[in-house]
Amino acid sequence: MTRAHFIITSPLVTEKAIADRVRGHYWFWVTPSATKDQIAAAFTDVFGHKVLNVRTSISKGKVKTNWSTHRTVTKPTRKKAVVIISKDHKLDILELKKN
Repeated sequence: MTRAHFIITSPLVTEKAIADRVRGHYWFWVTPSATKDQIAAAFTDVFGHKVLNVRTSISKGKVKTNWSTHRTVTKPTRKKAVVIISKDHKLDILELKKN
């Protein structure tokens, strides 16, 4: 695997993320230490499309309590990125096929 596969971990699959694909916006979970330039370079390496813009947001890890064992568990901090490409280009990531 290349380094790009470690930066982009998985696609984000929500209703909003799937609806945004029409506009050329693709949502991914990325490593929290990745910068916008690294995300754009990784996207270009993996998918071969030129990136117009990258937006990122960090969701802090939350502390959850398991009431049956009275232990606290901290969920990991995650980072998501919205990669914007031209509307003319389409990616075949998780395309829904009608039967």
